[in-house]
Amino acid sequence: MQPAQPTYRQIFLRRDFRDFKPHRHLRIGDFPTLLPLAENGEIQVGTMSESQEIVLLQTFARRLRVTRPMLVNDDLGAFTDFAAAIGRRVAEFENATAYNLLNSANGDGPTLATGSAPVFATGAARANKAGTGTPLDTATIGAGRAAIMKQRTLDGLPISTGQTMRLLVGPNLELAARQATVPVAATQTSNANVFAGFVQPVVEPLIPANRWYLFSDPLAAPVYVYGYLNGAEGPQVTTGPVQGADGIEVSVIFDFGVGAIDWRGAWFNPGT
Repeated sequence: MQPAQPTYRQIFLRRDFRDFKPHRHLRIGDFPTLLPLAENGEIQVGTMSESQEIVLLQTFARRLRVTRPMLVNDDLGAFTDFAAAIGRRVAEFENATAYNLLNSANGDGPTLATGSAPVFATGAARANKAGTGTPLDTATIGAGRAAIMKQRTLDGLPISTGQTMRLLVGPNLELAARQATVPVAATQTSNANVFAGFVQPVVEPLIPANRWYLFSDPLAAPVYVYGYLNGAEGPQVTTGPVQGADGIEVSVIFDFGVGAIDWRGAWFNPGT
């Protein structure tokens, strides 16, 4: 059985690493506005704004010794599907690592170099967090969507949010999230779910309490990124004899990195 895909991949953008050096994620602005071409044919020079955030790739590892008696006494076949068990554990580890970053600072996320503020904050610096936590319903979803769409690029243009936003919630708000986004065959406009097809619920047990987030399509306006070394998505698994014992040793090495690179494409509501 294939392990379930970690939910963080629905809201993080994948950007792999070439090496272990600090990886600079450059955010560039918009191409300059086109100007009329003068009679002398000279094309005027424009500029583009830029900013950058640093994301680090880390190596994680663990080893396990399996003695010969354990293998011989394995009546239930626990070691038969060892590779699949490692794959599931690594997928869970990826998910936990990503959400540890997102949940840091009470959900505000890590501090970005740009603006020296966390990913989510009230006020002009970010304008992507509710000043007071509110229940999850169509009205508050609408307020979050509007806040994201009011964000501007580095050069002052409206950001691109993609066709479908992700509504990230924990178990406490799964029912409310699905009720607010499921298509309804309503006979009155007031009874229709206006965000069906425009907002996709993502339910993650690692989101605590009543917090909820809206994320743009990560391809359009990425906020968080993740990646592997040279695209090697799976872990490196090696086996060998145990020194001075009758058995084998299984070693797992995994290169993985997550980080925040922007704030414009998301909205955070601490909930009630």
